[in-house]
Amino acid sequence: MLKNIILILHLNLCLLVFGQKGQTDFSGFFSASEIEDLNLIVDFFQMELCGSEDRTRFSSCFVNSIPSLLDYEQNYLEEKISWRKQKKLYTKISNSTFQKIWSLCKVWRTIEPKYEYKEICFSYNETFIDFVKSLEEDSPLIKAYSQKLENLGTFPFWRFFLINIIEYPESIDLENRGVQTLIAIHFLTLNDQAKRDKKAKRLENRDLRKKKRNLKRNNKQKN
Repeated sequence: MLKNIILILHLNLCLLVFGQKGQTDFSGFFSASEIEDLNLIVDFFQMELCGSEDRTRFSSCFVNSIPSLLDYEQNYLEEKISWRKQKKLYTKISNSTFQKIWSLCKVWRTIEPKYEYKEICFSYNETFIDFVKSLEEDSPLIKAYSQKLENLGTFPFWRFFLINIIEYPESIDLENRGVQTLIAIHFLTLNDQAKRDKKAKRLENRDLRKKKRNLKRNNKQKN
């Protein structure tokens, strides 16, 4: 608990020291209506995570949530963000906005029991990739993110922002609305992937429990 408090204080201090660097011009990548949709996405994410849509509090809201978000077993993200409300959010944004960000991909389990299902994924839209690249100047950390999108066509691993903000707080501008947009999209994607197909999630949880049991058994044998 004390460690988490110290971490939060450190990150908030870094925000004050490095301050705001600039703002992203969305108009080169999105239409006026799409920009409205993106604001809806970010406001929804912030409201679910911290109970406030006050945009001046996004950075402190997110930073204060990092210790809880890092605790994977706690399922903090899944508990905070309502799947019912997220599905309703999708109905409020246009198809063009959704398709610039997301697509639905077929996924196959490679272990028994085999199972095929659909999972939300990156749409590999070049305009969105260019938008992410535009964030690199004020937030060098984003370069690794955009490379993953462009080269592999996938969102980076779930802890990307959490770990990197802790280790390199000076390399990302959390006051920038473009960065906030990318963070919101990142975590809403994770929430969607965890909840869209209940059977896939049950199988994943079963795999994790089995892995823990095997690890515990192996540790006992070593001792």
